[in-house]
Amino acid sequence: MPYVEEYDKAYIEVTELNKKFPEDMQKSILQYAIQGKLVEQREEEGTAEELYQHIQEEKKRLIEEGKIKKTRALPEIAEKDIPFDIPESWKWVRLGDLLNKLTDGAHRTPKYTASGVPFISVKDISGGEIDFSDTKFISLKEHEELYKRCNPEKGDILLTKVGTTGIAVIIDTEQDFSLFVSVALLKFNTNLIFNKFLLYAIKSPVVQMQARKNTRGVGNKNWVMRDIADTIIPLPPLEEQKRIVNEIEEMQPYTKQLIK
Repeated sequence: MPYVEEYDKAYIEVTELNKKFPEDMQKSILQYAIQGKLVEQREEEGTAEELYQHIQEEKKRLIEEGKIKKTRALPEIAEKDIPFDIPESWKWVRLGDLLNKLTDGAHRTPKYTASGVPFISVKDISGGEIDFSDTKFISLKEHEELYKRCNPEKGDILLTKVGTTGIAVIIDTEQDFSLFVSVALLKFNTNLIFNKFLLYAIKSPVVQMQARKNTRGVGNKNWVMRDIADTIIPLPPLEEQKRIVNEIEEMQPYTKQLIK
């Protein structure tokens, strides 16, 4: 019987490891990606510092033209806050400094209607994509009013900030919809930042750790907008962002096979 019990214990441990392995593999791939270890660096692609300056110049121009609002200056990144080394051509940045707009959805519960414009909350994107199958609806008039402040468009990123925080999805539809306060909207210049790279960066362990650390409160816990903006991420040059995404997406089918 002692041998049987020992075998049973070992069997349970191995079963648990097998269940976790695919998820751990996916996390490891993302971790390697944002450490600059997944693809080589190429001098001809420039540096993240040059890209960052270009992003700031573009934001300044849009502010001067009245197309976006000026946001608060974000604190410098201290040496003690940097979790690991990155390639010399990369740069540690705060998420808010990459964005043209960071906002969240309606801060009040709207009047729901039997049909109309979908009203998206955390539950509708918790599966990792926008699911319109069980959404609530609001009137076109109310949607148009909400859209003046929070205007989700194709290519933007949605990020859950209340309850289950840190889930990010790219808007891949032309469908009109409005957002509840539990979801943040990230808008940025997709000619300077590859949205798929930013998506994977947010999904990576270094950002997810910050999401968990900064999600506060009791009951429906909240990852507040200030902390989202202050989140630090590593930024590579644009062409390297694209190569990283290609490499991640080549590996993903293999991790999905492990899950099966």
